[in-house]
This record gives sequence, structure tokens and C-alpha cells, in this order.
Amino acid sequence: MKYRGYIKNFQVDDPHRVGRITVELQGRVKDCRALTYRQDIKAKDIEKYTTLKIPTHQWGYVVISTPDGILDHEEAIRRNVGGQVLGYFH
Repeated sequence: MKYRGYIKNFQVDDPHRVGRITVELQGRVKDCRALTYRQDIKAKDIEKYTTLKIPTHQWGYVVISTPDGILDHEEAIRRNVGGQVLGYFH
């Protein structure tokens, strides 16, 4: 999300344990939701999930933890990988 201009900077505290990530936002984020439960999603169902969760179809991203790393929904569709939904923002 940093290369898309939503995140200004981030810092990982205590990476050897569970850790905590501090994120500094650019101010372009209107609403951000983190899911307390992990929701599995298949690559073919990402587009449908995105349509249901993001109210605007022009901007906003669903953040997915995949075997390729943490990706937004557009990159996960491009790579054809599924994973667990971490949250979404717009």
C-alpha cells in the first residue's frame, strides 16, 4: 500500500515475537476495518468479496494474506492466489 500512496511509513516493533506494526497513513484513507477473525477466500471469489465489502467501486482495497505475502485484492487476482482476508480500507 506504500507504493499506492496510502501509507507514508511503517515500523515493525519486536519482530522476533508476535510483534506490533506501527503504520503512518497519508490521510487518503476514509475508512479502515481490520477483521478480528480470518476469513479464507479463494482466488475466484475475491472480486465478489470486494464488491460486497467496499462501498465505492472506484477506489479502496481488500488486504489479503497469501502464500506470496500480504497483497491487495488487485495483485492477488493478477497472481491468481487466495488466502485470508486481514481487512479492507477505502
